[in-house]
Amino acid sequence: MSDPAARAVGNLFRGGPANVSWDAALGGLSAGDAARVPAGLPHSVAQIVAHVQFWQSWLLDAATGTARPWPEHAAAGWPDPGEWATLRRDLLGAQARLRDLARDPDLASTSTPQGQPWGVILVNFAGHGVYHLGQVVSIRQALGLWPPPGGGDTW
Repeated sequence: MSDPAARAVGNLFRGGPANVSWDAALGGLSAGDAARVPAGLPHSVAQIVAHVQFWQSWLLDAATGTARPWPEHAAAGWPDPGEWATLRRDLLGAQARLRDLARDPDLASTSTPQGQPWGVILVNFAGHGVYHLGQVVSIRQALGLWPPPGGGDTW
């Protein structure tokens, strides 16, 4: 992956620059509000964040050679969110580490033990996170909690 492409993929783990960041999207959200499921929607913000963090953690483990087995069923990738402040902190911390990995030319140019190019895997996981970031914004809108205190990507 070229340097500009690696920087762009790395930026996607934060959520931007074409949209609001994860940090901004989660800003000012209380644990109670993060746990609320809006009428007509299947998940809370906390459930979405726990799902994204599950897969970020899995990817970080894989990149360091300590990958856990792929879950047998999709439901295993939707863990209980646990304590909100810890979940939020872990999500943002993992994103910083993934951003660095995406920008590492040595990793991006190699393949996993299964022969998958790391650069492709990082792009796929970054896209997964941005997809769910859009859901977080929609959930907050449905709850009447948008924009966050720091502002959203609205002009």
